[in-house]
Amino acid sequence: MIRKMFPDDLDTIMEIWLASNLDAHAFIGAQYWRDQLPAVRTAIQAATVYCYLLPNGTIAGFVGLTGDYLAGLFVARQYRQQGIGGQLLTFVQRRSQKLALDAYRQNQRAVSFYQRHGFTISQQDQASVHLIWAAPE
Repeated sequence: MIRKMFPDDLDTIMEIWLASNLDAHAFIGAQYWRDQLPAVRTAIQAATVYCYLLPNGTIAGFVGLTGDYLAGLFVARQYRQQGIGGQLLTFVQRRSQKLALDAYRQNQRAVSFYQRHGFTISQQDQASVHLIWAAPE
């Protein structure tokens, strides 16, 4: 089940966010991500966030949007490779006309994931890739 985030979900969301960034971005020091926690916690509360819940109510992942910008999509380590990220992305794509996001160029796994879901690279530099998606007409 996918539903909007409740205020009580925030601690779990933050745990998933931190663990996922540490896993996916080994090329960036762990302290960087820990230092971002307060700002991200504030940003998440201002964003539109959808949570993927397992049948037992456990939050397995989430996707956050700021308007048409996909600010992040994260799945807890133990639930990866089960299609949850794809379901979250499809969920927001069905509710959007267009989406954009940025990913680290070194995170090829993420870039490939988004490309498989119809995103195309619109810009890139040495560090990052900007991807866009538009709903089919």
